[in-house]
Amino acid sequence: MLSKSVFFVFLFLLSHLATFCQTENTDLIEQLVESMADDLTEDYDYMELTERWNYYLKHPIDLNKTSNEELSELRFLSPLQVAAIINHRKLAGPYLTVYELQAVDGLDVETVRLLLPFVRVEPSSNWNMPAKEFLSSGRHDLMFRYGRILEKQNGYAIKDLNRSRYLGSADRLFGRYRYTVPQKLQLSLNMKKDAGEQFFNGAQRLGFDFYSGSLYLQNVKRWKHVVIGDYSLQFGQGLALWTGVSFGKGALVQHVARQGIGLRPYTSANEFSFFRGISATYSVKKWSITPFISYKRLSATFVDSLAGKANYSAIIENGLHRTPNEVSNRHNLKQLLFGTNVQYQRNSLTIGGNVFYTKLSGIIRPRTLLYNQYAFAGNDLSNASIYYHTYIHNMYLFGEVAHSFGSGLAYTNGIISSLSHDLSLVLQYRDYQKNYHAFYNQGLSEGSRAVNEKGFYTGLIFQPNKKVLWVAYADAFKFPWIRYRVDAPSDGQDLFTQLTLTPNKKLRYLLRYRFRNKAENGDSIHPTAALDRVQRQQIRAEAQYQVSSTIVFRNRFEYGFYKKAAHAEKGYLVYQDVIYKPQGMFSGNARVALFKTDGYNSRIYAFENDVLYASSFPFYSNKGIRYYLNLRCRIRRGMDFWCRYAASHYPTLQELGSGLDKIEGNRKSEIKMQLRFQF
Repeated sequence: MLSKSVFFVFLFLLSHLATFCQTENTDLIEQLVESMADDLTEDYDYMELTERWNYYLKHPIDLNKTSNEELSELRFLSPLQVAAIINHRKLAGPYLTVYELQAVDGLDVETVRLLLPFVRVEPSSNWNMPAKEFLSSGRHDLMFRYGRILEKQNGYAIKDLNRSRYLGSADRLFGRYRYTVPQKLQLSLNMKKDAGEQFFNGAQRLGFDFYSGSLYLQNVKRWKHVVIGDYSLQFGQGLALWTGVSFGKGALVQHVARQGIGLRPYTSANEFSFFRGISATYSVKKWSITPFISYKRLSATFVDSLAGKANYSAIIENGLHRTPNEVSNRHNLKQLLFGTNVQYQRNSLTIGGNVFYTKLSGIIRPRTLLYNQYAFAGNDLSNASIYYHTYIHNMYLFGEVAHSFGSGLAYTNGIISSLSHDLSLVLQYRDYQKNYHAFYNQGLSEGSRAVNEKGFYTGLIFQPNKKVLWVAYADAFKFPWIRYRVDAPSDGQDLFTQLTLTPNKKLRYLLRYRFRNKAENGDSIHPTAALDRVQRQQIRAEAQYQVSSTIVFRNRFEYGFYKKAAHAEKGYLVYQDVIYKPQGMFSGNARVALFKTDGYNSRIYAFENDVLYASSFPFYSNKGIRYYLNLRCRIRRGMDFWCRYAASHYPTLQELGSGLDKIEGNRKSEIKMQLRFQF
């Protein structure tokens, strides 16, 4: 059996390796992910972001050579903070030390603390060194991960060939290879098998279900970026062309302004949000042009074939190919996409435009439901957009307008302004028409896509001193056309406030409140039933304190409340974290959490520590206890081993999950093991 074989391989490798290795600032990365992950789903793939942070931890950004674009890759810096770092260099001359960041106007102490590990002040390599020396300066990074749920799930027990079932094993496998010459070259390869997918069998005869690779060249004369293979494009405010990672509303209020970083290699494991082909950015003075072409196979729900043309009801984006039905839809739709981006930058002003065309090998025909009346239908789509951002004194202005030819329009405009030294204001307005279409659309929105929505967002950031930070936002939105489970035009509000106190370097306290109010179909089966208001409230209190140089404690209490018409649910979560980070061979962290909710609607999400590059953001529902333990062994220089065990116990339940994922019993546990070589 594959699971046992992989397990013993890991034990064999671990038993033959010995003592010491460098450490990485993994808790810093975990803190950054959690601060940006408030509105994301439990299966969201953070790998692209965490890999970028790990890269800059090993190869810090040179403050005297960096650009707005490169600093924006860190994500946690606001546009005004990025501009302040660059402007300080222009006004005061080259940075003499990274600690000079403390003198940059607009950078608070907490931001400087987060930024310091990612920056440096020293020269970097160049393309003019001899080829042998250039290639020998690169680093290899090879990683393998194995994981599985230990209890038997229903989908693996079904033997009837006429029933839906999981065709493969419960093992999850992931492989990753990188060869990197800092700031110049990167060769990437990812390989992934999800639980339930076949391995060297059936539809996956070549082993893994998903392969992704790229060759990335940087700063080759006027060619700033060149990618052959899988790549990501991020331009403007994400209304037309944005793949890879993006974030919505959350505690980082200023991040409603997207900071597009243009062309980059795609290094994540998401199986939809990327392009496959070739693209390059050519720069001349104040102009840059990025042509791109992509051809890849998508998975789509096949309906029928008429006049020799296949018809599909929807494109499948989850990347899962486990059951006979999922396998039959695997890679059955071809997508060709090509176009170009042109951008002009002068001083603090940036103006850009995108024009691109998408052609599908089949026809998309959404199901004949009323809310699909304005959904995309057909086999080709042309898009164009124009975007801008600029700094005027203490203000950052940004916006984008996008059009899908033959259908709708979407636009957004916003401003971030420093009203005083300790108070900043954020304003953003958006209007996405119901018939606007874009396959790679990740604009700021309340819905899952920037379509059929109008909204006005306002936020405040107040920091009267180094120890106090208060943020708040209010977002009012409308949906002009009906939506899934909302059979009438509707509106809603999202209110958020958070206070963070940092009395000293060892203590941090956080208090948060969030209120959301939207409409859904009522529970009545009457065809003319009105919409019901759905309200969700969340209160969070958290404390983190460092008890010694190697041990950190973190506590959280969270209360959630849900109400729809006369139905109400409530729930709470309380947990204790212990983080152990010495300089020796072993480090790790652990959590024990108690939770109780009245049902699924009052579920509570919480970020969990995981092995390097992996992510866990599960929800806690019903009544139970959950605990996990992460261990890392620094075996020797360039060799690390991670192991994670997590389990949830529900004393009042007799079975967990439903359908093919159902488990008989009241316990669900999972193990992960990861081995990494660097040389």
